[in-house]
Amino acid sequence: MTGLSWTVFDTLHQYLVQFVKSQKTSKMSTQDQLFITLVKLRQNPSTDMMCGIFDLAHSTFLDVFSRWLDLMYANISFLIKWPDGECIRSTVPAEVLFQYPRVTAIIDCFEIRIEHSKKLKTRAITYSKYKNWTTVKYFIACHPSGSITYLSKGWGGRASDVHIVRNSDFLSQKFHHAGDQILADRGFTLKDDFAVLGAQLITPSFTRGRKQLSAEDVANSRVTSNIRIHIERVIGALKSRYHILDGPLPLRLVKRLQGP
Repeated sequence: MTGLSWTVFDTLHQYLVQFVKSQKTSKMSTQDQLFITLVKLRQNPSTDMMCGIFDLAHSTFLDVFSRWLDLMYANISFLIKWPDGECIRSTVPAEVLFQYPRVTAIIDCFEIRIEHSKKLKTRAITYSKYKNWTTVKYFIACHPSGSITYLSKGWGGRASDVHIVRNSDFLSQKFHHAGDQILADRGFTLKDDFAVLGAQLITPSFTRGRKQLSAEDVANSRVTSNIRIHIERVIGALKSRYHILDGPLPLRLVKRLQGP
C-alpha cells in the first residue's frame, strides 16, 4: 500500500522519528502516522475512506498528513542530489553518450491540478492556460539514466517555464561548467542564459521563418527529442506511483507558491 518494503519503511521511520516533536496528546503511533501519510501519497484514497479505516476525525487525519509531509520535506529532500561531473559521465547510457558526450541533464516542467481558490489573486497566479485549470508548477531535471537531480519550489501555473528557471538557482556554476550539455524542449528559450555559464542548451530546431527545416536539422531534432523523452517518462512514473499527483490537491497542502 505504501510502495515500500517493510525494511525500507522501517528504516525511513527510524530516521524520521528522531525529528518528531513530542506528541503527548496523540494516540496514534508515529509508525502509523507515517503509514497513513505514505498510503495517501501512493494510493490517494478519499479522506472519508482514510478516516473510516483508521477511525480518525477529518481534522486529525489532515493534521497528521500535513505534519509528516513537512517532516519529510525538511529531512529527506537531500535525496534529490546533483551528482558531480565524473559520476554523471560514468553513468550516462552509452547511446546517449554517443550523441551528447557532455550531457549532464534533461529538463522540463510539470503541473499538478489544485483546488480553485476563492481569492481572485490566488486564482490568477495559479491559472494555467495549458491545463485550463488552477495548478502548481515545478521545474525538474533528471540524469540521462532517469534519476531526479533537481526539483524547484512550487510556482503558480501562470508562471512560464523560462521564468521559473531564471528565478531558481539552477542557472549557476554550482550545477554547470564549461562544455556541459543540457537537453530541453524548444519552449525553453534559454540558450543565452546557459551560454553565460559556458554550457550549451540543446533543443529541437525552430523553423524561424524558414518554410521547413534542413534534413540535418530534422535529424538532429529527432535525436534530441528521442533522448529528451526520458524526462517525460520520469514525470509519468512519478504520477503513476504517487496518485495524489493526479489532483486536484487541497489548497491547505499548497502552503506557499512563488509569484508569476
